[in-house]
Amino acid sequence: MNYHFNQEWYGERARIVEQTEDFLVVDYGCKGCGIITNYFLFDGIQLCFLDFDTAEVMSSQKFNPDIIQITYCKEGRYECEFANHTVSYLPAEFFGVAGTQYLPVSFSFPLRRCLAVSLVIDKQALSASTGNMMSEIPIEINKIGETLGIEKKWYVSPAPVKLQHLFSEIYEAKGRESAGYFKIKAVELLYHIDQLTQVNGCDFKYFDRGQIQAVKEIRNYLAGHLDERISLEQLAKEAHLSLPVFYDIFAHIYGNTPYAYLKRYKMNLAANMLLNEDRKIGDIALELGYSNASKFAKAFQSVYGILQRITETEIKSRNGLF
Repeated sequence: MNYHFNQEWYGERARIVEQTEDFLVVDYGCKGCGIITNYFLFDGIQLCFLDFDTAEVMSSQKFNPDIIQITYCKEGRYECEFANHTVSYLPAEFFGVAGTQYLPVSFSFPLRRCLAVSLVIDKQALSASTGNMMSEIPIEINKIGETLGIEKKWYVSPAPVKLQHLFSEIYEAKGRESAGYFKIKAVELLYHIDQLTQVNGCDFKYFDRGQIQAVKEIRNYLAGHLDERISLEQLAKEAHLSLPVFYDIFAHIYGNTPYAYLKRYKMNLAANMLLNEDRKIGDIALELGYSNASKFAKAFQSVYGILQRITETEIKSRNGLF
């Protein structure tokens, strides 16, 4: 199949890095890693695998006006900003269904690392043969998402067991199976999505962009002063946030409490120091705010286990927070 690469969809920095009969691989051109692998399955339906490791905020793909996007976050957190300047999050093992009105205008990854898979339906590009094939199943492809209320909001839900298994099968097959396999799985996914109703979703929160930015600035301040004792209450007050609101927003951005997040962040820094630098454990402990090596060792082992066995693979598997 000959794929048409639409530069406008991905931005001027994007470029094709690989193309086969089954798929097209696009480098988003962001700082770090930003790879999207596209399988064009049917007229108007494509499957996209997202593999990102970046702190950059990126503009969303500029799709056609009548789009439905089904996205599953396999690893990390997927931050979406919408046209009304609100922000929300798709955590790991959650999926979202969005119509054109609620597609994000930009996206980023608070934990840098994010793996996701997205099925995109362009209603304007659907052919009669695709519609007829779906109707035989039966799937009303033009009405996908209507029962989920996607004309009013972004539908978000923890993936039920069946869907989680299906999304995992799809993701694990990337690069190993042909487009024919993904066609079958896409139809299966659409069938299950078509069975869902709004009651299956969750009451997902949206936050003001200004509040999100304030909490991120507090996080950056904390990350830059790891050897200091800092009052979160005072930092929240200076940002005009109550402490409960600060904790709530922080958890939505980073998926954890500030203390738990910072502990893991410190241990990831320590792991890289131990792996790549000739540093004494006592010096690392002091730099990261621990009064002695014993307290540091206890914290480190709670995250990574035995100090001597740390490897680069283990660091990456802990959702790097740099």
